[in-house]
Amino acid sequence: MTTQPTIGARDLIAFACELVMLVLLVAAGHGMASGWRGWALGIFLAFVAIGIWSQWMAPTSARRLSNPQRFIAQVMLFATTALYAAAGGLAWWGIGFAVFATAAFASRVRTDP
Repeated sequence: MTTQPTIGARDLIAFACELVMLVLLVAAGHGMASGWRGWALGIFLAFVAIGIWSQWMAPTSARRLSNPQRFIAQVMLFATTALYAAAGGLAWWGIGFAVFATAAFASRVRTDP
């Protein structure tokens, strides 16, 4: 019999960071261009992040990176999100997100398989 992995507070915070990253990318795209082009750019950026995450960081991915490579890739994705946010006029939101998300995922590195 296999045991189900337990989901703790750190896991929920990490998942919330993933969702905030997507929202921030959409908002950044909207800040970089006006009208529907901004929304399209933001949605495109979010889909690129989803693709990267699903290939190399998702728990069910066959290509999932092992730590510490996965953590490095996550930090790079958070920093890239912060740069896009800054380009969209949301510099402080981007910096705050990158710092908080990096800390949240750093707290999970040793316990994350």
